[in-house]
Amino acid sequence: MLTPIQQHFRNSMAKLTAGVNIITTNGIAGKCGITATAVCSVTDTPPTIMVCINKNSEMNPVF
Repeated sequence: MLTPIQQHFRNSMAKLTAGVNIITTNGIAGKCGITATAVCSVTDTPPTIMVCINKNSEMNPVF
């Protein structure tokens, strides 16, 4: 039986577009965002996604 959080994560990942995704953060560097095409789910316990960012990207250290 899935928990409500797991079910919500799975439903969200099922609606994830295959083209371009906007990835955002609100970390110590402030609010930042990038577009990413390499995004996929890893697990629903805990809800985790994988985003691949080019090591040469100026945003790499932020994320």
